[in-house]
Amino acid sequence: MLNSKLISILKTFSARELNSFEKLVASPFFNINEEVSGLFALLKKQCPELDEKNVEKKIVFKNLFPGKRYSEQKLRYVMTDLTRLLEEYLIQKQFSENEMLKKHLLLQSLNERDLDKYFLQQIGEAYSIQNKTPFRHSAYYERQAMLEEDSYSFTSRKDNRSIDSSLQSLVDNIDIHYLTKKLKYSCEIINRMNVVKVEYNISFLDNTLEFLKNNSFSHVPAIMIYYQVLLTLRESENEKHYHKLKTLLTEHINTFPKSELRDIYGFVQNYCIRQINLGNNTYLRELFENYKILLEKEIIIENKSLAQFDFKNIVTISLRLDEFKWTEKFIEKYSPLLSADFRKNAINYNLARLHYSRKQYRDALRLLLAVEFTDVYYHLDSKSLLLRIYYELEDWEPLLSLFNTFKIYLKRNKLISEYQRTTYINLVKFVRKLTRIKMGSKLPLEQVQQEIQQVKQIADLSWLQSKLDELR
Repeated sequence: MLNSKLISILKTFSARELNSFEKLVASPFFNINEEVSGLFALLKKQCPELDEKNVEKKIVFKNLFPGKRYSEQKLRYVMTDLTRLLEEYLIQKQFSENEMLKKHLLLQSLNERDLDKYFLQQIGEAYSIQNKTPFRHSAYYERQAMLEEDSYSFTSRKDNRSIDSSLQSLVDNIDIHYLTKKLKYSCEIINRMNVVKVEYNISFLDNTLEFLKNNSFSHVPAIMIYYQVLLTLRESENEKHYHKLKTLLTEHINTFPKSELRDIYGFVQNYCIRQINLGNNTYLRELFENYKILLEKEIIIENKSLAQFDFKNIVTISLRLDEFKWTEKFIEKYSPLLSADFRKNAINYNLARLHYSRKQYRDALRLLLAVEFTDVYYHLDSKSLLLRIYYELEDWEPLLSLFNTFKIYLKRNKLISEYQRTTYINLVKFVRKLTRIKMGSKLPLEQVQQEIQQVKQIADLSWLQSKLDELR
């Protein structure tokens, strides 16, 4: 029973949702089966600790049907009916939050029943709600087309040629909705094709782009913005596309809800990262400024929470730009928004990186040794940073010990990808060689340089190269 759809859905319910669902189960409009009500009452008592022990089928059956002979089929029937009610609740929950869909269905019903007075009243309210909507994204134009279709159906039924049927507006909004969706998901497909070796067939994309070249949609920011995103993906060497996209986003940032803005800025950030990887380091500053916008507008802050990887990425970029004071204030201000499970580690690790960047190696070491290695990525990054600190301090004994323990960890941990394993093993290998040279070995520097150039797949390569240059 534990692995059933019924239990899987129930496990996702909050206490408030359980209480709300209980009302639905008790409503004769949705349920008249007392056995279904009884099963839910039994399961609700066990929530949220739904485990094998308290949802074992025979125990549940005995409590639900006292004195009856066990029948798995009979229990399954009741479970199926309760599952259907759960699904109905999920539908009702989504429906209750979609005001325009409710209006649309009501308008259809009023139109079918010839309740013209109330239809006109409701469609007026619907247009008023729509006009107050702050966003002008694809969902807005979909809802607008839906309303225009309701209006057209009403006037067509009346067969009154003197009334504007809104047919032109209907077609226009359908076009805008289609174009916005087409561009949005075409961007996602091309982005995936750039990252993963997979082929997609994007029908009519060239026709769509040709159409957009010859028809102005300056009045529809969503189309203009996704069009520019597409150009940054297809013609990445032309930096004008990126700068125009940034300008459009600045002008029309309120066009989209935060969830969609996160996706759009994801394209912007990826473009900056690609440019940095190509050696165009001016985009480090671009990436940093974009992150500042994401923070200021709270685009990457969801439910008063900031993801630990966003936190870490922001610190990384700001330190690469020597924005030490800004980084310190950032850690202080935004660390309370991190999940309590990761907060202590994130603060210690990122403050250690800040001290390291300021060449305060002893302070960095103290903080780094307080990091708990509960996460493989923290473990890798922390060990790598620890390795660099020991090297900078010339603490040879702990460094030599770290070479061995780090290498054993890399070889044994199955959660580490082969790419990561190789890059970090190579880091250990070459730092060991530089350490030997600093300790008096006659190993030729040019030989080490040639080996590094041949391998390339090395973690912290720029730092390693800088240490090699120092030895020269």
